[in-house]
Amino acid sequence: MDGLTKGISNAEYHGSDLLSRSTASALLTTSPQKVRWERDNPLTYKGVPLIMGGCFHSMVLEPECLDEEYAVKPTEIDGKSPLTKHYKEEFAAMQAERPHVQWVKDDNWETCEGMANAIMSNSVFTHYASDIDAVAEASGFFNYNGASCKVRPDLYTSDGTIIDLKSTQDASEAGFRSSIRKFSYAFQACWYLEAMRALGLPAKQFIFIVSEKSAPYLTASYTLTSSEIDRQKPRMQKACEIWATCMETGVWPGYPEEVVTLDLSRYGDNHKLSLSQVAEKFGVSRSFVYTIIKEYELETTNVGNQRRVDLTAFSNALRNHNEGKKAA
Repeated sequence: MDGLTKGISNAEYHGSDLLSRSTASALLTTSPQKVRWERDNPLTYKGVPLIMGGCFHSMVLEPECLDEEYAVKPTEIDGKSPLTKHYKEEFAAMQAERPHVQWVKDDNWETCEGMANAIMSNSVFTHYASDIDAVAEASGFFNYNGASCKVRPDLYTSDGTIIDLKSTQDASEAGFRSSIRKFSYAFQACWYLEAMRALGLPAKQFIFIVSEKSAPYLTASYTLTSSEIDRQKPRMQKACEIWATCMETGVWPGYPEEVVTLDLSRYGDNHKLSLSQVAEKFGVSRSFVYTIIKEYELETTNVGNQRRVDLTAFSNALRNHNEGKKAA
Protein backbone atom coordinates (compact mmCIF):
# COMPACT_ATOMS: atom_id res chain seq x y z
CA MET A 1 0.00 0.00 0.00
CA ASP A 2 1.51 3.32 -1.14
CA GLY A 3 2.77 5.37 1.77
CA LEU A 4 3.36 2.38 4.06
CA THR A 5 6.35 0.06 3.81
CA LYS A 6 6.42 -3.61 4.76
CA GLY A 7 9.55 -5.57 5.61
CA ILE A 8 11.03 -3.12 8.11
CA SER A 9 11.75 -4.92 11.36
CA ASN A 10 10.66 -3.62 14.73
CA ALA A 11 14.31 -3.09 15.65
CA GLU A 12 14.97 -1.05 12.49
CA TYR A 13 11.84 1.01 12.96
CA HIS A 14 12.42 1.83 16.61
CA GLY A 15 16.11 2.46 15.98
CA SER A 16 15.49 5.23 13.44
CA ASP A 17 15.99 8.75 14.77
CA LEU A 18 12.60 10.05 13.68
CA LEU A 19 9.83 11.34 15.90
CA SER A 20 7.41 8.67 17.06
CA ARG A 21 4.11 9.05 18.85
CA SER A 22 5.53 7.90 22.17
CA THR A 23 8.49 10.29 21.96
CA ALA A 24 6.20 13.15 20.96
CA SER A 25 4.04 12.47 24.00
CA ALA A 26 7.13 12.39 26.24
CA LEU A 27 8.24 15.78 24.88
CA LEU A 28 4.99 17.25 26.18
CA THR A 29 4.94 15.49 29.55
CA THR A 30 8.65 15.48 30.54
CA SER A 31 11.33 17.58 28.85
CA PRO A 32 13.33 17.54 25.59
CA GLN A 33 16.56 17.00 27.53
CA LYS A 34 15.23 13.86 29.18
CA VAL A 35 13.87 12.55 25.88
CA ARG A 36 17.22 13.06 24.17
CA TRP A 37 19.15 11.38 26.99
CA GLU A 38 16.88 8.34 26.95
CA ARG A 39 17.24 8.04 23.18
CA ASP A 40 21.03 8.28 23.44
CA ASN A 41 21.12 5.79 26.31
CA PRO A 42 18.55 3.12 25.43
CA LEU A 43 17.81 0.38 27.90
CA THR A 44 19.60 -2.85 27.07
CA TYR A 45 16.78 -4.90 28.58
CA LYS A 46 13.10 -4.53 27.85
CA GLY A 47 10.78 -5.00 30.78
CA VAL A 48 8.46 -8.00 30.92
CA PRO A 49 5.34 -5.99 29.94
CA LEU A 50 7.06 -4.68 26.79
CA ILE A 51 8.32 -8.14 25.83
CA MET A 52 4.89 -9.68 26.40
CA GLY A 53 3.24 -6.88 24.43
CA GLY A 54 5.53 -7.51 21.47
CA CYS A 55 5.00 -11.27 21.68
CA PHE A 56 1.23 -10.86 21.85
CA HIS A 57 1.27 -8.57 18.80
CA SER A 58 3.42 -10.98 16.81
CA MET A 59 1.10 -13.88 17.62
CA VAL A 60 -1.84 -11.95 16.19
CA LEU A 61 -0.35 -9.85 13.41
CA GLU A 62 2.88 -11.55 12.30
CA PRO A 63 2.75 -15.22 13.31
CA GLU A 64 5.24 -16.01 10.56
CA CYS A 65 7.85 -13.95 12.46
CA LEU A 66 7.06 -15.29 15.92
CA ASP A 67 9.77 -17.99 16.04
CA GLU A 68 12.39 -15.53 14.80
CA GLU A 69 11.64 -12.99 17.51
CA TYR A 70 10.36 -14.89 20.57
CA ALA A 71 10.84 -18.21 22.33
CA VAL A 72 9.74 -19.88 25.55
CA LYS A 73 12.39 -19.82 28.22
CA PRO A 74 12.88 -23.42 29.45
CA THR A 75 11.79 -24.11 33.02
CA GLU A 76 14.57 -26.72 33.27
CA ILE A 77 17.55 -27.81 31.20
CA ASP A 78 18.61 -31.44 31.53
CA GLY A 79 16.58 -31.59 34.72
CA LYS A 80 18.46 -28.64 36.23
CA SER A 81 16.69 -25.55 37.57
CA PRO A 82 17.49 -21.92 36.58
CA LEU A 83 19.42 -21.53 39.82
CA THR A 84 22.06 -24.06 38.84
CA LYS A 85 25.35 -23.38 37.08
CA HIS A 86 24.51 -25.97 34.40
CA TYR A 87 21.25 -24.23 33.51
CA LYS A 88 22.86 -20.79 33.38
CA GLU A 89 25.66 -21.98 31.12
CA GLU A 90 23.35 -23.88 28.77
CA PHE A 91 20.84 -21.06 28.59
CA ALA A 92 23.62 -18.57 27.86
CA ALA A 93 24.64 -20.81 24.95
CA MET A 94 21.03 -20.84 23.70
CA GLN A 95 20.93 -17.05 23.86
CA ALA A 96 24.20 -16.79 21.94
CA GLU A 97 22.82 -19.04 19.19
CA ARG A 98 19.72 -16.85 18.85
CA PRO A 99 20.88 -13.33 19.77
CA HIS A 100 17.80 -11.58 18.37
CA VAL A 101 15.27 -13.67 20.28
CA GLN A 102 13.35 -12.35 23.29
CA TRP A 103 12.88 -15.15 25.84
CA VAL A 104 9.46 -15.35 27.51
CA LYS A 105 8.68 -17.38 30.62
CA ASP A 106 6.24 -20.21 30.01
CA ASP A 107 3.42 -18.72 32.11
CA ASN A 108 3.79 -15.37 30.33
CA TRP A 109 3.77 -17.18 27.00
CA GLU A 110 0.47 -18.82 27.95
CA THR A 111 -0.93 -15.40 28.82
CA CYS A 112 0.13 -14.04 25.42
CA GLU A 113 -1.51 -17.00 23.71
CA GLY A 114 -4.69 -16.47 25.69
CA MET A 115 -4.86 -12.81 24.72
CA ALA A 116 -3.97 -13.53 21.09
CA ASN A 117 -6.66 -16.22 20.76
CA ALA A 118 -9.21 -13.90 22.33
CA ILE A 119 -8.36 -11.07 19.93
CA MET A 120 -8.54 -13.38 16.92
CA SER A 121 -12.02 -14.44 18.05
CA ASN A 122 -13.17 -10.85 18.44
CA SER A 123 -15.76 -10.10 15.75
CA VAL A 124 -14.51 -6.55 15.16
CA PHE A 125 -10.97 -7.77 14.62
CA THR A 126 -12.00 -10.63 12.32
CA HIS A 127 -14.08 -8.21 10.25
CA TYR A 128 -11.20 -5.84 9.56
CA ALA A 129 -8.54 -8.56 9.36
CA SER A 130 -10.55 -10.18 6.56
CA ASP A 131 -9.73 -7.23 4.29
CA ILE A 132 -7.33 -8.77 1.79
CA ASP A 133 -5.72 -5.37 1.21
CA ALA A 134 -5.10 -4.68 4.91
CA VAL A 135 -1.47 -4.37 6.00
CA ALA A 136 -0.07 -5.29 9.41
CA GLU A 137 3.00 -3.77 11.07
CA ALA A 138 3.85 -1.55 8.10
CA SER A 139 5.93 1.59 8.63
CA GLY A 140 5.27 5.09 7.40
CA PHE A 141 7.59 8.11 7.34
CA PHE A 142 6.20 11.62 7.02
CA ASN A 143 6.81 15.30 7.73
CA TYR A 144 4.55 17.23 10.09
CA ASN A 145 4.95 20.82 11.25
CA GLY A 146 8.64 20.81 10.42
CA ALA A 147 9.45 17.44 12.04
CA SER A 148 10.47 14.17 10.41
CA CYS A 149 8.14 11.58 11.92
CA LYS A 150 7.27 7.90 11.81
CA VAL A 151 4.26 5.70 12.42
CA ARG A 152 3.66 1.95 12.55
CA PRO A 153 -0.03 0.99 12.80
CA ASP A 154 -0.82 -2.50 14.02
CA LEU A 155 -3.33 -3.01 11.21
CA TYR A 156 -4.36 -0.56 8.49
CA THR A 157 -7.27 -1.42 6.21
CA SER A 158 -8.10 -0.30 2.69
CA ASP A 159 -11.01 1.88 3.88
CA GLY A 160 -8.72 3.92 6.13
CA THR A 161 -9.40 2.20 9.45
CA ILE A 162 -6.53 1.83 11.90
CA ILE A 163 -6.70 -1.06 14.36
CA ASP A 164 -4.58 -0.87 17.50
CA LEU A 165 -4.25 -3.84 19.85
CA LYS A 166 -3.98 -3.23 23.57
CA SER A 167 -3.54 -5.49 26.58
CA THR A 168 -4.98 -4.25 29.84
CA GLN A 169 -5.97 -5.27 33.34
CA ASP A 170 -9.52 -4.02 32.85
CA ALA A 171 -11.18 -3.94 29.42
CA SER A 172 -14.49 -2.60 30.73
CA GLU A 173 -15.64 0.78 29.51
CA ALA A 174 -14.75 2.45 32.81
CA GLY A 175 -11.43 0.62 33.02
CA PHE A 176 -10.30 1.46 29.52
CA ARG A 177 -11.51 5.04 29.83
CA SER A 178 -9.01 5.32 32.68
CA SER A 179 -6.25 3.80 30.51
CA ILE A 180 -6.99 6.30 27.73
CA ARG A 181 -6.33 9.15 30.12
CA LYS A 182 -3.36 7.54 31.85
CA PHE A 183 -1.50 6.54 28.68
CA SER A 184 -2.55 9.41 26.37
CA TYR A 185 -4.30 7.10 23.94
CA ALA A 186 -6.33 9.99 22.47
CA PHE A 187 -3.02 11.57 21.47
CA GLN A 188 -2.02 8.27 19.85
CA ALA A 189 -5.24 8.13 17.84
CA CYS A 190 -4.65 11.68 16.62
CA TRP A 191 -1.01 10.93 15.73
CA TYR A 192 -1.90 7.88 13.64
CA LEU A 193 -4.80 9.49 11.80
CA GLU A 194 -2.82 12.64 11.03
CA ALA A 195 0.10 10.46 9.91
CA MET A 196 -2.08 8.62 7.39
CA ARG A 197 -3.33 11.93 6.00
CA ALA A 198 0.24 13.22 5.73
CA LEU A 199 1.11 10.05 3.82
CA GLY A 200 -1.74 10.70 1.40
CA LEU A 201 -3.78 7.75 2.68
CA PRO A 202 -7.41 7.57 3.82
CA ALA A 203 -7.90 8.11 7.56
CA LYS A 204 -11.42 7.04 8.47
CA GLN A 205 -11.26 5.94 12.10
CA PHE A 206 -9.04 4.60 14.86
CA ILE A 207 -10.25 1.55 16.81
CA PHE A 208 -8.72 0.07 19.97
CA ILE A 209 -9.27 -3.68 20.33
CA VAL A 210 -8.49 -4.58 23.90
CA SER A 211 -7.82 -7.87 25.68
CA GLU A 212 -7.55 -8.39 29.41
CA LYS A 213 -4.35 -9.97 30.68
CA SER A 214 -6.01 -12.74 32.68
CA ALA A 215 -8.47 -15.52 31.91
CA PRO A 216 -11.02 -15.56 30.43
CA TYR A 217 -9.21 -12.84 28.43
CA LEU A 218 -12.30 -10.72 27.78
CA THR A 219 -12.08 -8.36 24.81
CA ALA A 220 -13.74 -5.10 23.88
CA SER A 221 -13.49 -2.56 21.06
CA TYR A 222 -13.49 1.21 21.47
CA THR A 223 -13.14 4.35 19.40
CA LEU A 224 -13.11 8.04 20.29
CA THR A 225 -15.21 10.94 19.11
CA SER A 226 -13.74 13.03 16.32
CA SER A 227 -13.91 16.10 18.56
CA GLU A 228 -11.80 14.36 21.22
CA ILE A 229 -9.19 13.43 18.61
CA ASP A 230 -9.24 16.90 17.05
CA ARG A 231 -8.49 18.40 20.45
CA GLN A 232 -5.15 16.58 20.34
CA LYS A 233 -4.02 18.26 17.10
CA PRO A 234 -2.56 21.36 18.82
CA ARG A 235 -0.57 19.09 21.14
CA MET A 236 0.73 17.07 18.17
CA GLN A 237 1.69 20.29 16.38
CA LYS A 238 3.46 21.56 19.50
CA ALA A 239 5.41 18.32 19.99
CA CYS A 240 6.56 18.37 16.38
CA GLU A 241 7.57 22.02 16.67
CA ILE A 242 9.63 21.26 19.78
CA TRP A 243 11.32 18.30 18.06
CA ALA A 244 12.10 20.26 14.89
CA THR A 245 13.59 23.13 16.88
CA CYS A 246 15.71 20.82 19.03
CA MET A 247 16.97 18.90 16.00
CA GLU A 248 17.83 22.12 14.18
CA THR A 249 19.55 23.90 17.07
CA GLY A 250 20.99 20.93 18.94
CA VAL A 251 19.60 22.44 22.14
CA TRP A 252 17.45 20.14 24.26
CA PRO A 253 16.01 22.14 27.18
CA GLY A 254 15.34 20.60 30.57
CA TYR A 255 12.74 21.75 33.07
CA PRO A 256 12.17 25.51 33.65
CA GLU A 257 15.13 27.22 35.33
CA GLU A 258 13.02 29.87 37.04
CA VAL A 259 11.35 29.33 40.39
CA VAL A 260 7.94 27.72 40.00
CA THR A 261 5.37 28.08 42.76
CA LEU A 262 3.60 24.84 43.63
CA ASP A 263 0.12 24.90 45.14
CA LEU A 264 -0.16 22.14 47.73
CA SER A 265 -3.39 23.40 49.24
CA ARG A 266 -6.60 21.42 49.39
CA TYR A 267 -7.07 22.47 45.79
CA GLY A 268 -3.93 20.60 44.75
CA ASP A 269 -3.73 17.59 42.47
CA ASN A 270 -5.57 14.34 43.17
CA HIS A 271 -8.44 16.08 44.99
CA LYS A 272 -12.07 15.78 44.08
CA LEU A 273 -13.94 19.05 44.41
CA SER A 274 -17.57 19.98 44.22
CA LEU A 275 -18.67 21.61 40.98
CA SER A 276 -19.10 24.94 42.79
CA GLN A 277 -15.51 24.74 44.10
CA VAL A 278 -14.22 23.92 40.60
CA ALA A 279 -16.13 26.86 39.13
CA GLU A 280 -14.71 29.19 41.80
CA LYS A 281 -11.14 27.93 41.37
CA PHE A 282 -11.07 28.37 37.58
CA GLY A 283 -13.23 31.48 37.46
CA VAL A 284 -15.93 29.96 35.27
CA SER A 285 -19.63 29.40 35.64
CA ARG A 286 -21.13 26.25 37.08
CA SER A 287 -22.90 25.60 33.78
CA PHE A 288 -19.53 25.76 31.99
CA VAL A 289 -18.18 23.16 34.42
CA TYR A 290 -21.10 20.92 33.45
CA THR A 291 -20.28 21.50 29.77
CA ILE A 292 -16.63 20.43 30.19
CA ILE A 293 -17.63 17.35 32.21
CA LYS A 294 -20.10 16.29 29.53
CA GLU A 295 -17.88 17.14 26.55
CA TYR A 296 -14.85 15.28 27.93
CA GLU A 297 -16.87 12.54 29.62
CA LEU A 298 -15.22 13.17 32.98
CA GLU A 299 -16.11 10.79 35.77
CA THR A 300 -17.92 12.29 38.74
CA THR A 301 -18.93 10.95 42.15
CA ASN A 302 -21.68 11.96 44.55
CA VAL A 303 -20.75 12.73 48.15
CA GLY A 304 -23.92 13.48 50.07
CA ASN A 305 -25.81 15.97 47.94
CA GLN A 306 -22.64 17.20 46.21
CA ARG A 307 -21.39 16.09 42.81
CA ARG A 308 -17.60 16.02 42.72
CA VAL A 309 -15.00 15.81 39.95
CA ASP A 310 -11.25 15.13 40.04
CA LEU A 311 -9.38 18.42 39.86
CA THR A 312 -6.53 17.10 37.71
CA ALA A 313 -8.89 15.54 35.17
CA PHE A 314 -10.91 18.76 34.93
CA SER A 315 -7.76 20.89 34.64
CA ASN A 316 -6.43 18.74 31.78
CA ALA A 317 -9.79 18.84 30.00
CA LEU A 318 -9.98 22.61 30.36
CA ARG A 319 -6.45 23.00 28.98
CA ASN A 320 -7.30 20.84 25.97
CA HIS A 321 -10.49 22.87 25.47
CA ASN A 322 -8.58 26.15 25.50
CA GLU A 323 -5.83 24.81 23.22
CA GLY A 324 -8.49 23.67 20.78
CA LYS A 325 -10.04 27.15 20.76
CA LYS A 326 -6.63 28.74 20.08
CA ALA A 327 -5.96 26.33 17.20
CA ALA A 328 -9.35 27.11 15.71
